[in-house]
Amino acid sequence: MTVQLELGLEVIRSYKRLSYTIWHALAEFVDNSTQSYFNNRPDLDAAFEREGRKLEVDIVYDRERGLFRISDNAMGMSLAELTYGLRVGAPPAVDDGRSKYGMGMKTAACWIGDNWSVRTKKMGEPSEHRIDVDVEAVASGENLLPYSEVADRDPNDHYTIIEISNHHKEFRGRTLSKIRDFLGSMYRSDLRDGILELGWQGEALEWDESPEQFLKAPGGEAYQKEFEFEVDGKLVLGWVGILERGSRAKAGFSILHSQRVVKGWPDSWRPEEIFGQFQGSNDLVNQRIVGEIHLDEFAVSHTKDDILWLGTEEEELQRLLKEECADYVDVAKKRRKKGDDQRGPTQVEAQTALDEMRREVTSAEFVDKLALEEVPAPQLVEATFNPLRLAAQVESPVISEHIGSAAVNLFLHDLSPNDPYVAVDAVRENDLAVIVNASHPHVNEIVGSEGFLNYLRHCMYDGVAEWQARRHSAQLDPDTIKLLKDRLLRVSGEVEAHEEM
Repeated sequence: MTVQLELGLEVIRSYKRLSYTIWHALAEFVDNSTQSYFNNRPDLDAAFEREGRKLEVDIVYDRERGLFRISDNAMGMSLAELTYGLRVGAPPAVDDGRSKYGMGMKTAACWIGDNWSVRTKKMGEPSEHRIDVDVEAVASGENLLPYSEVADRDPNDHYTIIEISNHHKEFRGRTLSKIRDFLGSMYRSDLRDGILELGWQGEALEWDESPEQFLKAPGGEAYQKEFEFEVDGKLVLGWVGILERGSRAKAGFSILHSQRVVKGWPDSWRPEEIFGQFQGSNDLVNQRIVGEIHLDEFAVSHTKDDILWLGTEEEELQRLLKEECADYVDVAKKRRKKGDDQRGPTQVEAQTALDEMRREVTSAEFVDKLALEEVPAPQLVEATFNPLRLAAQVESPVISEHIGSAAVNLFLHDLSPNDPYVAVDAVRENDLAVIVNASHPHVNEIVGSEGFLNYLRHCMYDGVAEWQARRHSAQLDPDTIKLLKDRLLRVSGEVEAHEEM
């Protein structure tokens, strides 16, 4: 006896519950467009040369009408190809590229909205074909889709236009800018190779990958190198580098499959073997180590947003990747000798902390705190610590920024270990100077860039809180300064939270 397994049309309703993000859903259509180009490259390159164009994919979101439109000038589809493409799970003719499972167009369109259409014209053919899909109608048993044909088209025309309406959610604000960031990152290989022009809301996306972003060795060469190894017979290729300017948002690895990012910036992969705790901390490694890793021979998830690790593949890959990156991690962590005492930050760690401090004091969140108008009424007191202030008069600041109408300067000086750890010149209304004594005994108790960053934060925010109180003619009561500084110490968390939205 046997029992027949049947898949009903109502399964199409379940596609809206897939674990897509909007950028990965839209990427399904870009995958199809780019794969169409790769499958027909000689013919399309010849056509593009005649037309003075390149492969173009344009995505537009009309929130007022509740409409997504994805259009391309790839090969287009014949009626037979369009019909085959509507078969759920039917593998594509070429299944070792970006179009793998015969599901993407259907699942992504149904995830976005309940109504969608495909209008397409294949190069060399005279007709345009159109089909319309009503998800609820199909789920109710109507599997005969409305079809129309427009004959007598120019045989040289070639395009596909997909429109999706009746959306399940509305997209706005930060989500729209994240779509731009993710799509630009996902198709970085095509963009930097010059084969694709990818548009989002009328803006041509770009991928900035300047070699100047990498730290330079004493000999002048950039800290960037390639690697290659195998995991269970599967080839792993890529590169690793050290960023010149520390940025947790930019660091981490991007995983590519078929030259398309499946997981990467702005949501980079941070293997724990290299970056430590889950998703990393905020130390030098998590701000500086960056790279790409190509895993073409590994399986990707249905939604193409991660690798489907089999057995111990992930653990073995992390182990081998850690070996390849070990010398670069050592460069970042290496400490300089200071007499017999090797504690305290290295030059690289100190620069990382300064970069992070600069990012905070120029952030919108910091500007909001600086413009604070409601302050408890403290009393004006004189600043002291003349040796540090005198040093600031003859040296240049390590951070000098104009924030609003105020000039904010941070000085870092090797003075006497007996001098105070910090001095503040906050008497002038629009001029703040914070002078830090880098030779203070406490500095030798600091480990790593994160510790040095926190030390700079406290020195800087002591000065800013005092300057704010003075500017508003408030009494310099200790609790007043603590209250003002408390607000400033929340800036770094607010900056990170906004960057991750």
